[in-house]
Amino acid sequence: MEEITRLDEVTIFDGKLTFLIPHNWEEAVEKDHYLYSRAGADSGWFRVSLNTSSAVDETPAQMLKRLFDGRENVTYDEQTGNCVCAYERDSEDGGAKIHLYYWIVAHVVEPDLVREAVFSYTVLSERTNDQQTTKMLSLIRQIVNRTNFSTGSGHRS
Repeated sequence: MEEITRLDEVTIFDGKLTFLIPHNWEEAVEKDHYLYSRAGADSGWFRVSLNTSSAVDETPAQMLKRLFDGRENVTYDEQTGNCVCAYERDSEDGGAKIHLYYWIVAHVVEPDLVREAVFSYTVLSERTNDQQTTKMLSLIRQIVNRTNFSTGSGHRS
């Protein structure tokens, strides 16, 4: 794996979500998500989607708590205020066995919103223990924990 020497900040979904990606990754915009990977990659696709909910009959904090009730592997990042749930699963795509790593990252955006970003990283199953995959997963874990959410008007929460 080439060493990652530079990360670029990307802001997507009309300014509502900001995070870092490796400089050499390319962005593709799909219907309801963004996809990032190295040019010509045959494994290692990073995908992100965003859901926004308004708190109506509960506070945003209660809504955030409910979102993660019953889930395992939930952490809270003191620095960002993000709640993060990580999990993984095996699947198939076009006959190829793949392994997916998921991170649900949610944050209260004042005054009454909860934003939930769903990140995934997909690799070919035979590459789950490769050094390149291991290094990239370490980086992605840091990236998703540091995700910034905003109202979309340029103000970060």
